[in-house]
Order: sequence, then C-alpha cells, then structure tokens
Amino acid sequence: MQADSQASAWRISSGSCLPVAQFAAWRVGIVWWLVWAAAGAIWWGGEPAAGQTSNSYPMLMSLRPAAAVVGATTEHELSSRYNLAGASAVVVSGSGVWCTVAPAESEKPEDKDRNDVSASKAKLTFTCAADAVPGIRDFRVITPHGASTVGQCVVVREPVAVELPDNASPGNDTAATAQPVTSPATLCGAIEKGEDADFWKVRFESPGPAVFHMVSQRLLNRLHDMQSRVDPMLTLRRGDGVTLATADNTFAGDPLLRVMIPEAGDYLLEVRDVRYQGNVDWTYAIEVGARPLVRSVHPLAVPAGGVADVELIAGGLAAEARAALRAPAQAAGRVVRLAPVLDGVALGGVDVYATSDPIIGEQAPSASQCAVPCVLVGRIDAPGEADRFTLSAHKGEAFSFEVLARRIGSDLDARLRILHPDQKSLSEADDATYQRVLSADPFLDNWTAPVDGDYTVEISDIHSRGGSGFPYCVKVVRATPTFLIEADTDKTLLAPGMAAPIYVRALRRSGFSGDIQLAIEGLPPGVTAVPGRILATGVDGCIWLEAAADAQPSWSNVTISGSSAVRLPDGTTVPIVISAVNLQEIYMPGGGRGHYPVDLHTVSVSKPMDVRGITVSSTAVNLRPGESQRLDITVERAPDYKGNITLDCMLQHLETPYGNPLPKGVTVDVAASKTLLTAGESSGHITLKAAADCPPVDRQLVPVTVHASINFVMKHTFASAPVEVSVAAP
Repeated sequence: MQADSQASAWRISSGSCLPVAQFAAWRVGIVWWLVWAAAGAIWWGGEPAAGQTSNSYPMLMSLRPAAAVVGATTEHELSSRYNLAGASAVVVSGSGVWCTVAPAESEKPEDKDRNDVSASKAKLTFTCAADAVPGIRDFRVITPHGASTVGQCVVVREPVAVELPDNASPGNDTAATAQPVTSPATLCGAIEKGEDADFWKVRFESPGPAVFHMVSQRLLNRLHDMQSRVDPMLTLRRGDGVTLATADNTFAGDPLLRVMIPEAGDYLLEVRDVRYQGNVDWTYAIEVGARPLVRSVHPLAVPAGGVADVELIAGGLAAEARAALRAPAQAAGRVVRLAPVLDGVALGGVDVYATSDPIIGEQAPSASQCAVPCVLVGRIDAPGEADRFTLSAHKGEAFSFEVLARRIGSDLDARLRILHPDQKSLSEADDATYQRVLSADPFLDNWTAPVDGDYTVEISDIHSRGGSGFPYCVKVVRATPTFLIEADTDKTLLAPGMAAPIYVRALRRSGFSGDIQLAIEGLPPGVTAVPGRILATGVDGCIWLEAAADAQPSWSNVTISGSSAVRLPDGTTVPIVISAVNLQEIYMPGGGRGHYPVDLHTVSVSKPMDVRGITVSSTAVNLRPGESQRLDITVERAPDYKGNITLDCMLQHLETPYGNPLPKGVTVDVAASKTLLTAGESSGHITLKAAADCPPVDRQLVPVTVHASINFVMKHTFASAPVEVSVAAP
C-alpha cells in the first residue's frame, strides 16, 4: 500500500521512519563503514585514497541547466565525480534528442589520462527535434575511462531561463533581488546550499490559469552516489507579499502548483527545500505557463499501431478535453510516452500502455466479460467505487494479472481481487515490486480457478478514493511458464586484453523451472562474449566479455536476452526469448546497494586500468559431492597501483549476493581461500567446495573475478578467462 502520489522507492525524507529493510541495510552499512575506516580503505568526496583505484569511470552528478528545449539547441555544463576529460560521445535514450560534448575551457590534453580531477566538468550541447516528446531522458558520456553512469535531462517546450550564478550581483537569493522572467518559461537553477531559497519574479501578461511543474527530486533517482535527496516546495505570492498558493509533494517529492492568476502583473515564486537543506547538485527545472500539464489519460491502454481517442486528465481541463494518440506498432506490450495535441496546442508527454490484445472497457451496471488475453481499462470515478469484470474459467485454468496505474501517471493505489461466483474473495493483491522498485500497482501470478464458473475480477482504490485522476489498465493473460531477467548493471567497462562479467538474474513466473540460456547482441568492435546460463536450480548466471589485446577505444549499446523452451498444458513445447531489464546500481544512504532501471546497457573499451591481467591455475573445475578444488590466482597490477583488491566467484556487497552463478551446493570455502590482496599483493587463491548433497551439473560458467573498489559500494570488476564448474553424480 502506497499512499504518496507517484512515490519513489528511494525517497527518504527528514523526519520519516526508515522501512525495516532499509534500516537493516543502514545498520549493517555502519558496521562495515567502521571496519573499512579502520583499514584505511574509505575516502570521501569521490576522491580515491592513496593506493586506491585511479581510473574510475565518471559518476555524473548534475546538469546545468537541467532542461533542453523542443526544437532548439542549448548548451549545458555537466558536473561529475572523477574525470570527464577526453569525453568523445554522449548517448541519449529515446528518439529525437541528440547531444555532443566539448572539452571544458580549463581542460588540458593530459587530463584525459588522469582521474584525480575533483568535480570534473564538461560542456554538452543538446539538440531536440521539433517532434521530440517532452519528459526526462537518460544520457551517459563515453570517456577514456569508460562509459559514465546515467545522468538526466528534462526535455521541455517552454524557453529556459537560467538562475544567476552565486557570485552575480545581485543574485536571486532574496525577495528583493528576485530574478525577473516572463511566462511562459522553464526556470532552471539549483538549491545549492543550506538555507538557500531562489526567488523568481514571474510576469504574467494576462489573468488566467497557470501551472508550475517542478522536476528536481526525480533527477536524483538514477544518480550513482547521492547520499541525500532534495525535498522541494514552491510558494507563489502577489506583489504585496500575500501568499496565493503553495505546493509540496505531488510526483514523489516534486511539487505541482496550479493557480488562477487574478490579474496581469509580477508574482513572486519562492523555491526551496522544505528542510532548508541544500546541495550543489540539487538542480531543478520548473515549467511555468498556461499550457495544461497532462498527468494521465483515460483509457490508459491504446492499440499498438492504431489511433485512440482519449480523455486528457489535467487540472483545469474539462472532461470533454480529448485528443487522438497514435502508438507505434512496434511498441506492443510496452509503456510508451506520447505527446497529445489539444486544440492545436502541443502538450507535454504522457505515458500509455500500447497493446495488440483486445482492450475491454468497463460497462455499468453489469460486469464486462474478459476474453483472455485482454487488457481491462476503466476508472474509479467516485470514492468507494469498485469496477468489476467477468472471467469465465474451467477448473484448473490459470491466469496472471498485472495492473498499470500508478506507474504511468494515475493516482490509483490499486487493490485487485478475484471473487468466487458467490462473491467470496478467493485471492487479493496490493503493492508489487517491478524492476526492484516498489510500486502501488498489484501483480497476481498464476491464479488457478478451483471450479468451473464465472469469476469476478475487481479493482478498487485501497484508500476508497476516486475521481477523474484514477484510471487503470489490467493485463490479463493465461498463466504459462515464463520468466523475467535483470542485468545487474547498465554498463560494462573493458580495457584492451581484459575481461569482465555481466551478471543476470531470473525471476521465474507461473511455475517456470527450466535452464535459461543467456545471449548478447550489438557488441563493440574487438569485443567477444561467452554467454553462460542460469541453471534451473539457481537464480543467477553471467555473460563473459573480453576486449582483444589490440582493441581500440569504442562503445555500443547492447541487448541482453535469455531463452528457453516451455511445455504447454497440451504437451507442445514452444521457445521463449526474453530481453533483460538493465539496472544501475545506487549507493544507498548508510552504505547499502540499491538499483534503478535504465533504458540502455552500454559496453565500452577504454584505456588500460589498474588491473592489467588475471591468471588462474585452471579453467576447469571438476568436483564430486564433498570434494574441493583450489584455484591459484595471479593479478597483474598497473605499476603504481597498490590498492586493496578482492577475489571472488560472484558479485556481493555486505555479504548479500547480487550475482552468484555458482551451481547449487558449490560455495567458496572462505577458510581455505585467500581473497583479500593488500598493499600491492598479487597472488591469492579460491577454494571451491561441493556439498555432500550437491546435484550434478555440467560446465557451468563461473568467472573468477577481481574487484577493485572505487568507493564503499561501487567497484571495478575484472574477470579471469572463463572457468567452467562441473559436479559429477555421486
């Protein structure tokens, strides 16, 4: 159950209680922080301590201004931890937006070979096509140190006004020195220090409705290392100081302010953090003007390859405000962002679900009949209302239900119930986790009809709310065995002659229990792959990548997939291929490791790194239940690299595995291993042990890995040649 509108999974505000899981991670993180501090392995401010890794990939922190304009070319300054010098390309998600990079004026040619540049900066130029859909875009920068983490840029329609710099005289930190601007405009600045408040003197040429839409906290979700979150608020005052309206949390912590401007003139807009906190990277973009902000549409599902007439849901718009939306045919089965046009005026982007399945709407007063597969659409129009659909099923038939509402702009905190013909509740679902982010949208997998009959699918708001802003769609399919897969990272960093793994995790659905063969497409020149598999007895597998010794700097966006074959109830076998979701790791407050989904996975080949080679004594581990085998490992370091490194056969943090391709029953025997190499040591060993009841397995890909820490959570991961682990039958 999530009461906050558009709640963010990672938002932790002052005065709030930490969820139990986050508190536990925080407590464990503190313990490990003390251990690392005692060992001298921690540093602050993003700079490596003596002997630590000297060539981290850039961690993007903020873009100024935070917004780029549709149909225009705009210049921006990008700030990063670690070095952006020598950046050669920028990758932007979606279509219709391009970006180029130019060196900062202070950049020296030799800087590209160093990584001890604090808060490194670069100049970016964004170009947005006239038909670019407004909204938040992911981007990353390609540098000699590899692909950067993901940054974000807001694509807007209104021209950008940039906050005066701190050293400007006068600045905009007081009401008396408010920065003048005329609506419509996009106000871009930063809540950059404690007790900072930005003041804008906004001139409206005529009375009427006005919208102030702020994007700020949402720009921090994907940042690799942001230990605190902005919690912004807006206050609008008349020229005589009387407050007209205030706004706080609407889209997670970001406010949306709608107000009626009583007369033409100047109005004072105050922007600040509700706690009077600040951070140089807490940037914002505030769209100001009369253009309606469409939060959602009804219905929420549209036919892929067709045109749908939808009602626009936006404050101040009448119920008859409608627009035609066209979803591309290739978008079937996905959420897409489209830009509606109302009375000839292009609006902002809105998310809808595109489908090739039949779309079934609610029909009062009787329940609508489901023809599976289908997508149910409707809206909870009034408080306390519940919509119902009829599902005819035979005993033993299984179905899966997924609600899309809150994730794509609805205010609905949905509750999904399956009712028996006598209206007794048989199953109920509330919140669910998608791509490791908690959502208010329920998911019910593999529900099985106990007897022949007509069942009721019921959807309502768990808080008994309702209104025009509560649309929904529900995907209904027959529950056949399948799976989802997630790549633990959104970037893989290689250097000439070096290898690295991509760990992939499976989420099994509707009783799927088979092996999953992994694959990767779109690799850069000079990079080869050995795809592994996820065993039926496990949840993780990996793909091994290697750059040739003579590989030149390059990059490409890749597609990771998993395939298997499933047996249907009628006895036939069909192949399935599923594309992976890419996850960027997040340095959580307190030292935990979180994730956030991103659009692209980028593989890059960069300059040589701190680890130059890894030799393992054997690439074949052959065990019997109860046996052990030792692997001796030698690490070749860069000449000046003396930092601590760890050896492993998996990816883990605070003893939690995030990628463990070892076969079931095979573990690292820690007592018989030397996995921490300190002060420039180059030799260690790992002993793998098979449990007495270990099931047999043939040639499971398990690369030996070398981890060089960048900070407490992030690390460079290098791999040996592919190691295959087999366990013989007893």
